[in-house]
Amino acid sequence: MMDILRSKSTLVRWALLVVLIAAFLFINWPFLGPLVLAGIFALGLNDFINTISRKTKLSRNSSIALTVLAGFAIFWIPITLAIYRIVVHISQPQGIETDRIVSQIHNLKEFVLEYLKKISDWTGTDVAGPARGMMENTMQKTGEMIFNYSSQFLGQLPAIFLASFVFTIVLIVLLVKSSDVRELIMKYSPFNSEATDNLVEVFKSSCSVTLFSTLVIGLIQASIIGIGSLIFGEGDFWLVLTVTFFVSFIPVIGAAPVGFLLAVLAFIGGRTGSGVGLTIVAIIAGTIDNILKPFMVGKENKINPVVGFTCVVGAIIMMGLPGLLIGPVIMNLFVGLSPILIKDI
Repeated sequence: MMDILRSKSTLVRWALLVVLIAAFLFINWPFLGPLVLAGIFALGLNDFINTISRKTKLSRNSSIALTVLAGFAIFWIPITLAIYRIVVHISQPQGIETDRIVSQIHNLKEFVLEYLKKISDWTGTDVAGPARGMMENTMQKTGEMIFNYSSQFLGQLPAIFLASFVFTIVLIVLLVKSSDVRELIMKYSPFNSEATDNLVEVFKSSCSVTLFSTLVIGLIQASIIGIGSLIFGEGDFWLVLTVTFFVSFIPVIGAAPVGFLLAVLAFIGGRTGSGVGLTIVAIIAGTIDNILKPFMVGKENKINPVVGFTCVVGAIIMMGLPGLLIGPVIMNLFVGLSPILIKDI
């Protein structure tokens, strides 16, 4: 009889716990993305902040504050300026024709159409006419899409700032209370202490790899391409910097194509020196990943680039921009945790 009562009591407790967890997730669902990202950043930055604190002789809380402020400025300043530049370009139609970026795109279009016209003359089949209509239609739709996205972004600024505020506060709390969080995990983990330690280390390693091999190296690559565009006068610095930063997250594609595209635009415009310079910049940015990554993250799981591509692009499709970070983390967790979990089955 007592065993039946105990089993019923346990069942009620588990049911109540599940209901409470479901209710907690329900009321925090609007902030699920910022909460997950804050957890990823906290795990990835924990050891880094300890190192900064040890080397600079600052307190841990001071190191946390400086790191968060620096990261906030590095991330938001370029994005804000890039969005502002896009809105300025798109919202002033009278200045579009003289704008350097649009002029370069038109030069690229005319360059392609010129060669298509030569093919048409050689084959006797008009391929330039349909191509011109398709290109003009694509450019118009792209401009409308960018304008609509920029307008939506501006309209969602209050929600974005709220999500950013939640992310920042939660990140600070998780970093300040990291030892308490670890004790809580160790206390309630369903695994033994050794297995739990291994799992925590894999989580930390996966988040650290994502932050330093993806975020930091992506920022370095974007800076190289952006500075190259500024030096050689091709494209808008803030737009190039922001676009390259996000594109660099995607395996197989990476940051180099942006530099090569700028080089092509320079060659088409007759600026041979700029084209050669930007080609060199693109090569440097494309190879820097292989040079810096081993020094920044040490040993890393060897993941096929195609798998990396599908994980990142799939995460972006399912989650939006947060998928740029969440996708690689899930991929690294899958590769790192699977052998440990399968071994204990």
